[in-house]
Parts: sequence; C-alpha cells; structure tokens
Amino acid sequence: MSFGAPEWLWGLLVLPILLLLFLRAESRSAKRLRHFVAPRLLAQLGATVNHFRRRLRFALLLLGIGLALVSLAKPRWGYTFEEVKRKGLDLLLAVDTSRSMLANDVPPNRLQRVKLAAQDLIQELRGDRIGLIAFAGRAFVQAPLTIDYDAAVEALTEIDTNTIPEGGTNISEAITLAVKTFGKSALGNRALIVFTDGEELAGDSLKIAQQAADSGVRIFTIGVGTPEGSLIPVPAQGGGTAFVKDRDGQVVKSKLDEKRLREIAESTGGIYLPLGNGPSAMQQLYRNGLSKLQAGDIDTRTSRQPIERYQWPLAGAILVLGASLLISERKRASSSVAAVSDRRTRATLRNRGHRPPLPAAALILLLFTPTFTRAAAPGLEEYRAERFREAYEQFQQTLKEHPETRAQNKIQFDAGAAAYKMKDYGKALESFSQALLSPDTYLQSRSHYNLGNTLYQRGEAQKSDEQKLKEWTNALQHYDQTLKIEPENKEAKENSEFVKNKIEELKKKQQQPSPTPSPSPSPQEKK
Repeated sequence: MSFGAPEWLWGLLVLPILLLLFLRAESRSAKRLRHFVAPRLLAQLGATVNHFRRRLRFALLLLGIGLALVSLAKPRWGYTFEEVKRKGLDLLLAVDTSRSMLANDVPPNRLQRVKLAAQDLIQELRGDRIGLIAFAGRAFVQAPLTIDYDAAVEALTEIDTNTIPEGGTNISEAITLAVKTFGKSALGNRALIVFTDGEELAGDSLKIAQQAADSGVRIFTIGVGTPEGSLIPVPAQGGGTAFVKDRDGQVVKSKLDEKRLREIAESTGGIYLPLGNGPSAMQQLYRNGLSKLQAGDIDTRTSRQPIERYQWPLAGAILVLGASLLISERKRASSSVAAVSDRRTRATLRNRGHRPPLPAAALILLLFTPTFTRAAAPGLEEYRAERFREAYEQFQQTLKEHPETRAQNKIQFDAGAAAYKMKDYGKALESFSQALLSPDTYLQSRSHYNLGNTLYQRGEAQKSDEQKLKEWTNALQHYDQTLKIEPENKEAKENSEFVKNKIEELKKKQQQPSPTPSPSPSPQEKK
C-alpha cells in the first residue's frame, strides 16, 4: 500500500491530543460538579448522563476523523495497466559551429550565446522531443530525438568549432539531415530551429528549405550576430589572439545575413528572429511559433497506474461520524429553544405563621418548538390562574411530547415551581434537581435557591427533630451553592441566616432536659 498525499497522515498525531483534552475535560467537569452540587444530588444528576455513550460517541468521532485523514492521504492498493499516448512536437536544433561563430559582436561570442539561448528554449518545452544537429561544411547529428532534456543539454554544451572538421557554413546540409532524422514522425509536428549567422558558403539553402516544407518540416531561423559584423578572433600560434584571414591575407569580417535567413523561414511557414540578449527571443519563438504547431503522437507506452482506494476510508468516516451524531449522551436529548421572557414567582418559607422575606427563583416563560410559536406555552396560563396541579401536569406533558427540546431544564424548573405551590415537595425537589443540569448559571443559581426553600418546607413538615435537622442542613448547602454563583444574592443570604437560626433553635431545644411528668393521683379506694 502507498499513499498519493502522505502529508495528510501527519494529522493523525492530533488524535491523541484530542483524547487527552477530552479526558482532562471529563475530569474537570466532575470536579466542578462536586464543587457546585450538593453531595446528596450527585447520584441523581449523574443518572441523567450516560457516560458510556459519551465515551463511545467521542471514540467514534476520533475514529471518523482518523478515517477522513486517511482518505485525504489517497491510499493506493493494487495496480492497473494503461496504454498512454504521449503527444508533442519533434524539434531539431541545428547549431552553426563554423569559425564565424567565434565572432564576439554578441557577447561572450556567437556560439556561446547560442548555447545559452538553446537552453532557454529547452526550458520552455513540455513533453516535446528534441534533438541536436551540429553543422559547418557538413552536418552531424549530435543528439537524436529524445525527451531526456538533460541529455540534450549535455550534448549542447559539448559542441564547439572543432566538432565538425570541415570548415564553412552549409545550411542546406543541415536541413537535408534534419528531414532524414525526422523520418516517419507525424506530419505537422516537425520543426527545425537553425541558429546561424546566415553566411552560407556552400549549397542552396532556399531550394532545400522548400523541399523540406513539402516533407512537413517547418523551419525557424535565429540570426546570430549583427549586420555590422565583427572580426573572428582565433588563438595565435605563438600565443595571444589573431583574426581569421581569407586566401588573400585580408582579415575576414563576419556579418549577419538576415535577408537569407528570413527567406528560408518564410518559405516553410516559419518565422525569423534575431537573437538578442536574455531569454526573450526564445520565449517569443515558443509563443508565436512552436506553440501554434499541432502536436502529434510521439509514442505509446504501457503505464502501471496505482489504484486509489480513498473511497473505502471515506465511506467508513461518513458512517462512523453519522453514528456518533445519533448517539445521545443523555437519556433525554435536547434541541434548540429560545427564551423570550421571564416572570418571577415567590415561594416563601413559612414557619408556623412566620413569613420571612424568602422569594423563590424566577418562573421562566418559554417559546417552545415551532408548534408553540403562536400560542402561550402550555401550563403558564394555568400557573397564572393558580391552578398549579393543572400547570404541573401541562409541564410534564410537554416534556413527554417534546423530549428533544433544549428548554427541558427550564420546563423542569417551571414544573418544580408548580409542585412547590402544590406543596408536593418531593416532586418539586425532583424537578428543581433536573433543572440544575442546565448550562445556564443563572438557572443553576435559581434552582439551588428553590431547592433550599423546598427542603426547608419539607423539613418544617417533619415531626421528628432529627428529620427536620437533616432537611434544613441540606437546605443550607443549596443556599451556599447559590451564593457561590451569585455572591451578592440578598435573598439567599437572608434565607441562609434564617435557616441557620432555626437549626440553632432546634439544637438548643434538643439539648434541654425533658420535663419529668408529675405523678397522677391514685384513684380513691372504696371503703
């Protein structure tokens, strides 16, 4: 197995980091729960969360991410064999290596400048075959047609004025050899690029060029040098530099023959370009000339292509991530609901006719799922009309019919307020405890506060002093939790002080000795 984009596999290193973050978050969440929730409620609150499902859901999430990363890495397994036809041009570079190419009217000299320009042209090619012909008095194939551009450049750098032993400049010979070299390659994709100064000393290049055009060869000529010309320096026998002379002993001045080169190119449908400094001439040649030729089939090869199997891990990732979305962490799922307003109701502590200033938390009015958007939330009208039992039943019915509402915790709070008004403190405790699961800290604070009120009232109804003390002590814990969330909550402070006083009174009462009952008089005996 191999991978087409293995860099994506580095992403797998993120998975253990995510696992550590999850475990840390679980630990911190448990600590916060123990800190803010009374110990007696931990078991009840924990029962609403399925820890196994939570861990399973997270494990599926990690697995899905891992499979997605593997899919992006493009796993490959197995091979298929395909016939691949390569298309391109067949290009031959014909380089003049006569001694006139040593003239330095184009720095550093004409031949060196041609080598640099030819390399610039090779860099422009994309899948075309290229070959090299060196010519002077005769022509010779220096490199056959190939797609190995490095080999072509190496052959190019090796040519010099000694490559062809026969002197002179025979452009006709170079064109004839090029036609033979192309052989049976596709018509329309053959091009000969001739680098020369145009001073032909033998042959009829114009006539041969027309014959080449009939064979489907298009010629592009590149003029090297200047029309003004330059002397041709050569090494002197005794050292130093001498200049080429003719048979009469006159110094030869080599000039660029642009007219001849333009005629050769135009006779085949090609173009003529003077070779200047920099790569601009070769870029223009490729853009205005070579790129307009029709590419032909160069060769056909059997290629072994790896088979990408990214679909398998991708399908697995989709299935696993989809399964993780279907797993609920709680026994009752919740969905989005918007709270639109709230109204407070007061639940006061009563101690045998005594009414301390102990208001309960807010009764929150809710906008339920779209079914209820145009009607009052079920149960609120009954609550306002002080039909608390009907209100409680409506709240419970709503929770049953819409278990996936995110307002679940707030509806539980409302149900607790209705149960409190009914003096059914057991149901009130259950509902307020469920409301503690809300991520809303304000609702948590109000729930703790009402739990304290409810526990006080339930303790007040107990006949046993021990039961009273137990309930009131638990009530104090919830007031303390309220003050941890809202340190400036005046009502919680007052209630806490009130309950502390009641506990002190009860403890003092328990410490007092019980009065000894006086003996009842014995009935008189009849005499």
